Amino acid sequence: MQKKIIALAVAGLMSGAAFAQSNVTIYGVVDAYAVTGSAKGATKDSFDGINAGGLSGSRLGFKGMEDIGGGNKAVYVFEFGTLDSTANAATNAATQSTTSNGIDTWRQAYVGLTGGWGTFVAGRLQNPGYDFAAKYDAHGASIFSPVGQLSDNAGLSITARGSLGRLDNAAAYISPSFGGLTIKAAYAFGEQVEGTTQVSTAGVTSAANVDKAQSVWALAADYDNGPLSVGAVYHDLNDIGGTLVGAAPSDRYEWSLGAKYNFGMVTPFVSYQYSKGEAGATWTKDKLWNIGARVPVGAAGSVGIAYGKLKETNQAGTSDLAANSWGLDYQHALSKRTTAYVGYSRISNDANMAYELKNLKGSATGASVAADVDQTSSQIAIGVRHTF
Repeated sequence: MQKKIIALAVAGLMSGAAFAQSNVTIYGVVDAYAVTGSAKGATKDSFDGINAGGLSGSRLGFKGMEDIGGGNKAVYVFEFGTLDSTANAATNAATQSTTSNGIDTWRQAYVGLTGGWGTFVAGRLQNPGYDFAAKYDAHGASIFSPVGQLSDNAGLSITARGSLGRLDNAAAYISPSFGGLTIKAAYAFGEQVEGTTQVSTAGVTSAANVDKAQSVWALAADYDNGPLSVGAVYHDLNDIGGTLVGAAPSDRYEWSLGAKYNFGMVTPFVSYQYSKGEAGATWTKDKLWNIGARVPVGAAGSVGIAYGKLKETNQAGTSDLAANSWGLDYQHALSKRTTAYVGYSRISNDANMAYELKNLKGSATGASVAADVDQTSSQIAIGVRHTF
């Protein structure tokens, strides 16, 4: 009898705690695909296996809100990525960073307030370029996305793939919609301690001290009016990684424009992205454009096709720094939550470029199918995604 009383008391406490939360949602994505891919050229690497995150990264998350009065609500999100077949369990530590195999343990973790005045949040966030990159891409930043693969290789922050599209130690404001126009602004602190001796990634103490900590500014605008969507985003990254005393700062700014229009029978997508990075007298410019379309097939299917090209220039005048990519996929909704898909994509490099398909990794070490200069990498994948 005593055990039953204790059990009832515990159950009562748990139900009371659940009732206190006005709205809590557990959500997630489970996405797995079989893939065969290769890099043809000097290296001739290949990979056949099962990976995760073909259309969307696999994840588990908790989100909720609480009415705090006056038309305002408290909001939070706690979302982490799940292991896929490229993960090395020994290195997939639960830290707010990307592991050595490229898997995010913490995707988002933030808390904030929302009301008629807009939304303010702070924590680990998707940067303003994250939603932009997925929205104006016919492949929605999947493994078949030309603009996604090319931006990953270039290390651009306007992306919806992996940790490059997220900010630690950040705060953001999202405005309400003004006739279809929404503004997003974010700032991220580097949080390097200025004036103290730093330790390198190799564990060796450096004699130099940090002069300036890293900072990231970002601003985006989206306009939605019926079938038309137009967007713009700007990122300004200063003193990347923290600038040591006497060292040249590493800075980069990026901007992008995108648009799409739903004609019913077809939805075309287009985007253009520019980036310039500087470190002392060294600089690099990247120009990336993307065009694609999504076409409905019957009541449950759609075909997506896209082409992208990136060209890089630098202060040394190096020629043939360019790569192009194209992708094709078919998605079929088996139900409201389950989608089957199949697709093909490839990257072709010019004589001095060595871009690769970033998702082609083996499970034992996380090593990628390496690409060489003047080489082509391609893949065929088939998979299933379930959301809950």
